[in-house]
Amino acid sequence: MSHLLVLGDGWVGRATARAAANSYAVSVIDPPLHPVLCNRDSSAVYALRELLAQKNTTTVINACGRLRGTDAELAEANAEFAIWLCTALVGTGVRLIHVGSAAEYGDPHTEDLVSERSPQRAVGPYAQSKATGTEAVLLARSEGLDACVVRVFNIVGFPIPAVSPIHQWLTDLQALGPSGGSIDVWWPPTTRDFVMIEDVARALVDIAAAVELPALLNLCSGTGLGYGAIAESIAAELGIAATVNSLDKPGIETVVGDPTLLEQTIGWVPAMTLNSLAVRVVRGESATPSGGGSPANR
Repeated sequence: MSHLLVLGDGWVGRATARAAANSYAVSVIDPPLHPVLCNRDSSAVYALRELLAQKNTTTVINACGRLRGTDAELAEANAEFAIWLCTALVGTGVRLIHVGSAAEYGDPHTEDLVSERSPQRAVGPYAQSKATGTEAVLLARSEGLDACVVRVFNIVGFPIPAVSPIHQWLTDLQALGPSGGSIDVWWPPTTRDFVMIEDVARALVDIAAAVELPALLNLCSGTGLGYGAIAESIAAELGIAATVNSLDKPGIETVVGDPTLLEQTIGWVPAMTLNSLAVRVVRGESATPSGGGSPANR
Protein backbone atom coordinates (compact mmCIF):
# COMPACT_ATOMS: atom_id res chain seq x y z
CA MET A 1 0.00 0.00 0.00
CA SER A 2 1.32 3.43 -0.95
CA HIS A 3 2.22 5.85 1.81
CA LEU A 4 0.66 9.31 2.07
CA LEU A 5 2.13 11.99 4.33
CA VAL A 6 -0.28 14.68 5.50
CA LEU A 7 1.39 17.84 6.79
CA GLY A 8 -0.87 19.68 9.20
CA ASP A 9 -2.88 18.25 12.08
CA GLY A 10 -5.70 20.75 11.82
CA TRP A 11 -9.26 20.49 10.52
CA VAL A 12 -8.35 19.79 6.90
CA GLY A 13 -5.34 17.62 7.69
CA ARG A 14 -7.22 15.31 10.06
CA ALA A 15 -10.19 14.99 7.71
CA THR A 16 -7.87 14.18 4.80
CA ALA A 17 -6.05 11.52 6.81
CA ARG A 18 -9.38 9.86 7.64
CA ALA A 19 -10.49 9.96 4.02
CA ALA A 20 -7.21 8.42 2.83
CA ALA A 21 -7.12 5.59 5.37
CA ASN A 22 -8.74 3.02 3.07
CA SER A 23 -6.42 3.72 0.15
CA TYR A 24 -3.08 4.60 1.73
CA ALA A 25 -0.89 3.99 4.71
CA VAL A 26 -1.16 7.45 6.24
CA SER A 27 1.07 9.50 8.52
CA VAL A 28 0.20 12.94 9.88
CA ILE A 29 2.85 15.42 11.03
CA ASP A 30 2.32 18.95 12.31
CA PRO A 31 5.59 20.65 11.25
CA PRO A 32 5.37 23.64 13.62
CA LEU A 33 5.30 21.18 16.53
CA HIS A 34 7.88 18.76 15.13
CA PRO A 35 11.25 19.09 16.93
CA VAL A 36 13.25 19.08 13.68
CA LEU A 37 10.93 20.15 10.85
CA CYS A 38 9.95 23.30 12.72
CA ASN A 39 13.43 24.71 12.04
CA ARG A 40 13.14 24.55 8.24
CA ASP A 41 16.92 24.19 7.90
CA SER A 42 19.23 21.64 6.29
CA SER A 43 18.66 19.21 9.17
CA ALA A 44 14.92 19.50 8.60
CA VAL A 45 15.36 18.79 4.90
CA TYR A 46 17.41 15.69 5.72
CA ALA A 47 14.85 14.50 8.30
CA LEU A 48 11.93 14.92 5.90
CA ARG A 49 13.72 13.14 3.05
CA GLU A 50 14.71 10.28 5.38
CA LEU A 51 11.10 9.89 6.48
CA LEU A 52 9.85 9.87 2.89
CA ALA A 53 12.42 7.26 1.89
CA GLN A 54 11.82 5.01 4.89
CA LYS A 55 8.08 4.89 4.32
CA ASN A 56 8.24 4.82 0.51
CA THR A 57 6.03 7.88 0.44
CA THR A 58 4.41 8.65 -2.90
CA THR A 59 2.52 11.83 -2.03
CA VAL A 60 2.64 14.71 0.43
CA ILE A 61 -0.49 16.75 1.07
CA ASN A 62 0.42 20.10 2.59
CA ALA A 63 -2.50 21.21 4.74
CA CYS A 64 -0.36 23.45 6.95
CA GLY A 65 -1.22 27.09 7.37
CA ARG A 66 -2.83 29.81 9.42
CA LEU A 67 -6.04 31.74 8.95
CA ARG A 68 -5.28 34.34 11.59
CA GLY A 69 -2.17 35.84 13.15
CA THR A 70 0.28 38.66 12.69
CA ASP A 71 1.56 39.45 9.23
CA ALA A 72 4.80 37.69 10.10
CA GLU A 73 3.02 34.61 11.44
CA LEU A 74 0.86 34.34 8.33
CA ALA A 75 3.86 34.76 6.04
CA GLU A 76 5.81 32.11 7.93
CA ALA A 77 3.00 29.54 7.97
CA ASN A 78 1.50 30.08 4.52
CA ALA A 79 4.43 31.23 2.40
CA GLU A 80 7.82 30.48 3.93
CA PHE A 81 6.93 26.90 4.84
CA ALA A 82 5.66 26.22 1.31
CA ILE A 83 8.90 27.62 -0.14
CA TRP A 84 10.97 25.41 2.16
CA LEU A 85 8.83 22.35 1.44
CA CYS A 86 9.27 22.67 -2.31
CA THR A 87 13.03 22.86 -1.84
CA ALA A 88 13.00 19.80 0.41
CA LEU A 89 10.98 17.72 -2.08
CA VAL A 90 13.10 18.45 -5.15
CA GLY A 91 14.61 15.24 -6.49
CA THR A 92 12.60 12.91 -4.22
CA GLY A 93 10.07 11.89 -6.88
CA VAL A 94 7.28 12.56 -4.37
CA ARG A 95 4.12 14.33 -5.52
CA LEU A 96 3.05 17.48 -3.66
CA ILE A 97 -0.60 18.49 -3.26
CA HIS A 98 -0.60 21.98 -1.78
CA VAL A 99 -3.79 23.33 -0.19
CA GLY A 100 -4.34 26.87 -1.41
CA SER A 101 -7.25 29.24 -0.86
CA ALA A 102 -10.00 30.88 -2.88
CA ALA A 103 -8.99 34.09 -1.08
CA GLU A 104 -6.10 34.27 -3.53
CA TYR A 105 -8.56 35.34 -6.25
CA GLY A 106 -9.65 38.40 -4.28
CA ASP A 107 -12.50 40.33 -5.88
CA PRO A 108 -13.30 38.88 -9.33
CA HIS A 109 -15.39 41.98 -10.19
CA THR A 110 -17.98 39.71 -11.79
CA GLU A 111 -20.69 37.23 -10.88
CA ASP A 112 -19.25 34.77 -13.39
CA LEU A 113 -17.73 31.57 -12.06
CA VAL A 114 -14.08 31.97 -11.08
CA SER A 115 -11.86 29.55 -13.02
CA GLU A 116 -8.23 28.63 -12.58
CA ARG A 117 -7.46 31.11 -15.38
CA SER A 118 -9.04 34.02 -13.50
CA PRO A 119 -6.69 36.81 -12.35
CA GLN A 120 -5.19 36.63 -8.89
CA ARG A 121 -6.07 39.73 -6.85
CA ALA A 122 -5.07 38.71 -3.33
CA VAL A 123 -5.75 41.45 -0.78
CA GLY A 124 -4.75 41.36 2.88
CA PRO A 125 -2.04 39.47 4.78
CA TYR A 126 -3.78 36.08 4.73
CA ALA A 127 -4.63 36.04 1.03
CA GLN A 128 -1.26 37.48 0.05
CA SER A 129 0.63 34.91 2.12
CA LYS A 130 -1.37 32.09 0.55
CA ALA A 131 -0.73 33.53 -2.91
CA THR A 132 3.01 33.64 -2.22
CA GLY A 133 2.89 29.98 -1.20
CA THR A 134 1.06 29.14 -4.41
CA GLU A 135 3.64 31.01 -6.48
CA ALA A 136 6.41 28.96 -4.85
CA VAL A 137 4.69 25.67 -5.68
CA LEU A 138 3.97 26.71 -9.26
CA LEU A 139 7.60 27.76 -9.73
CA ALA A 140 8.80 24.43 -8.35
CA ARG A 141 6.42 22.64 -10.71
CA SER A 142 7.84 24.57 -13.66
CA GLU A 143 11.26 23.32 -12.58
CA GLY A 144 10.18 19.68 -12.47
CA LEU A 145 8.43 19.03 -9.16
CA ASP A 146 5.27 16.90 -9.49
CA ALA A 147 2.97 19.39 -7.79
CA CYS A 148 -0.55 20.79 -7.85
CA VAL A 149 -2.11 23.70 -5.97
CA VAL A 150 -5.70 23.02 -4.90
CA ARG A 151 -7.53 26.25 -4.14
CA VAL A 152 -10.15 25.26 -1.59
CA PHE A 153 -13.27 27.39 -1.30
CA ASN A 154 -15.34 27.98 1.88
CA ILE A 155 -15.47 24.90 4.08
CA VAL A 156 -18.51 23.76 6.08
CA GLY A 157 -18.36 21.06 8.73
CA PHE A 158 -18.20 20.33 12.41
CA PRO A 159 -17.01 21.92 14.59
CA ILE A 160 -17.52 25.22 12.83
CA PRO A 161 -14.38 27.37 13.14
CA ALA A 162 -14.93 30.50 15.18
CA VAL A 163 -13.50 32.58 12.33
CA SER A 164 -16.39 31.56 10.06
CA PRO A 165 -19.32 33.99 9.77
CA ILE A 166 -21.58 30.93 9.94
CA HIS A 167 -20.35 30.35 13.49
CA GLN A 168 -21.48 33.85 14.43
CA TRP A 169 -24.90 33.48 12.81
CA LEU A 170 -25.51 30.13 14.50
CA THR A 171 -24.44 31.56 17.86
CA ASP A 172 -26.67 34.62 17.44
CA LEU A 173 -29.66 32.53 16.35
CA GLN A 174 -29.30 30.09 19.22
CA ALA A 175 -29.15 33.03 21.63
CA LEU A 176 -32.58 34.22 20.44
CA GLY A 177 -34.33 31.22 21.97
CA PRO A 178 -37.68 29.79 20.84
CA SER A 179 -39.34 33.21 20.70
CA GLY A 180 -37.11 34.18 17.78
CA GLY A 181 -36.09 37.69 16.81
CA SER A 182 -33.51 39.17 14.46
CA ILE A 183 -29.78 38.89 13.84
CA ASP A 184 -27.34 41.15 12.03
CA VAL A 185 -25.45 40.23 8.86
CA TRP A 186 -22.90 42.63 7.43
CA TRP A 187 -24.24 42.39 3.86
CA PRO A 188 -26.88 39.67 3.19
CA PRO A 189 -26.40 39.58 -0.62
CA THR A 190 -22.78 38.45 -0.16
CA THR A 191 -22.47 35.17 -2.07
CA ARG A 192 -19.88 32.45 -1.61
CA ASP A 193 -19.14 28.87 -2.69
CA PHE A 194 -19.25 26.35 0.19
CA VAL A 195 -17.94 22.77 0.36
CA MET A 196 -18.41 20.14 3.08
CA ILE A 197 -15.20 19.24 4.92
CA GLU A 198 -15.68 15.55 4.04
CA ASP A 199 -15.90 16.44 0.35
CA VAL A 200 -12.77 18.57 0.62
CA ALA A 201 -10.91 15.64 2.15
CA ARG A 202 -12.24 13.09 -0.33
CA ALA A 203 -11.38 15.36 -3.25
CA LEU A 204 -7.83 15.95 -2.00
CA VAL A 205 -7.29 12.18 -1.81
CA ASP A 206 -8.72 11.68 -5.30
CA ILE A 207 -6.57 14.48 -6.66
CA ALA A 208 -3.51 12.89 -5.11
CA ALA A 209 -4.28 9.66 -6.98
CA ALA A 210 -4.95 11.24 -10.40
CA VAL A 211 -2.59 10.18 -13.18
CA GLU A 212 -2.06 13.69 -14.53
CA LEU A 213 -2.66 16.93 -12.71
CA PRO A 214 -2.95 20.55 -13.81
CA ALA A 215 -0.93 23.18 -12.01
CA LEU A 216 -4.03 24.66 -10.36
CA LEU A 217 -7.39 23.19 -9.36
CA ASN A 218 -10.42 24.82 -7.79
CA LEU A 219 -11.99 22.66 -5.08
CA CYS A 220 -15.47 24.12 -5.09
CA SER A 221 -19.14 23.29 -5.62
CA GLY A 222 -19.90 25.83 -8.33
CA THR A 223 -23.01 26.84 -6.33
CA GLY A 224 -23.36 30.32 -4.86
CA LEU A 225 -25.18 30.73 -1.55
CA GLY A 226 -26.10 34.16 -0.17
CA TYR A 227 -25.22 35.04 3.42
CA GLY A 228 -28.73 36.22 4.24
CA ALA A 229 -30.29 33.08 2.79
CA ILE A 230 -27.86 30.91 4.75
CA ALA A 231 -28.78 32.60 8.03
CA GLU A 232 -32.49 32.19 7.25
CA SER A 233 -32.00 28.50 6.42
CA ILE A 234 -30.15 27.91 9.70
CA ALA A 235 -32.99 29.63 11.56
CA ALA A 236 -35.52 27.39 9.83
CA GLU A 237 -33.52 24.29 10.75
CA LEU A 238 -33.43 25.47 14.36
CA GLY A 239 -37.18 26.05 14.26
CA ILE A 240 -36.76 29.73 15.08
CA ALA A 241 -38.71 32.58 13.53
CA ALA A 242 -35.91 34.99 12.71
CA THR A 243 -35.30 37.89 10.40
CA VAL A 244 -31.98 39.08 9.02
CA ASN A 245 -30.98 42.72 9.42
CA SER A 246 -28.41 44.17 7.08
CA LEU A 247 -25.62 46.27 8.56
CA ASP A 248 -25.10 47.66 5.06
CA LYS A 249 -21.38 46.91 5.07
CA PRO A 250 -20.73 45.42 1.63
CA GLY A 251 -17.41 43.83 0.73
CA ILE A 252 -16.56 41.47 -2.10
CA GLU A 253 -20.04 40.62 -3.34
CA THR A 254 -19.67 37.29 -5.15
CA VAL A 255 -16.98 34.61 -5.36
CA VAL A 256 -18.16 31.30 -6.78
CA GLY A 257 -15.75 28.76 -8.23
CA ASP A 258 -15.82 27.00 -11.57
CA PRO A 259 -15.48 23.24 -10.89
CA THR A 260 -15.12 22.19 -14.54
CA LEU A 261 -11.44 21.29 -14.31
CA LEU A 262 -12.01 19.50 -11.00
CA GLU A 263 -14.67 17.32 -12.59
CA GLN A 264 -12.41 16.55 -15.52
CA THR A 265 -9.62 15.55 -13.13
CA ILE A 266 -11.41 13.40 -10.53
CA GLY A 267 -14.79 12.70 -12.15
CA TRP A 268 -17.05 14.41 -9.61
CA VAL A 269 -17.88 17.75 -8.03
CA PRO A 270 -18.98 18.43 -4.44
CA ALA A 271 -22.70 19.10 -4.08
CA MET A 272 -24.07 21.92 -1.94
CA THR A 273 -27.52 23.31 -1.15
CA LEU A 274 -28.88 25.74 1.42
CA ASN A 275 -30.70 22.89 3.15
CA SER A 276 -27.71 20.56 3.34
CA LEU A 277 -25.56 23.38 4.71
CA ALA A 278 -28.12 24.33 7.35
CA VAL A 279 -28.67 20.72 8.42
CA ARG A 280 -24.95 20.16 8.83
CA VAL A 281 -24.43 23.37 10.77
CA VAL A 282 -27.29 22.67 13.20
CA ARG A 283 -26.94 18.91 13.61
CA GLY A 284 -23.16 18.78 13.57
CA GLU A 285 -21.58 15.35 13.32
CA SER A 286 -24.97 13.60 13.30
CA ALA A 287 -25.76 15.07 9.88
CA THR A 288 -25.05 13.07 6.76
CA PRO A 289 -22.24 14.60 4.67
CA SER A 290 -23.14 15.67 1.14
CA GLY A 291 -21.07 12.90 -0.42
CA GLY A 292 -20.17 14.60 -3.69
CA GLY A 293 -22.14 15.13 -6.86
CA SER A 294 -21.62 16.10 -10.46
CA PRO A 295 -22.12 19.21 -12.60
CA ALA A 296 -25.28 17.66 -14.07
CA ASN A 297 -26.82 17.52 -10.59
CA ARG A 298 -26.39 21.17 -9.76
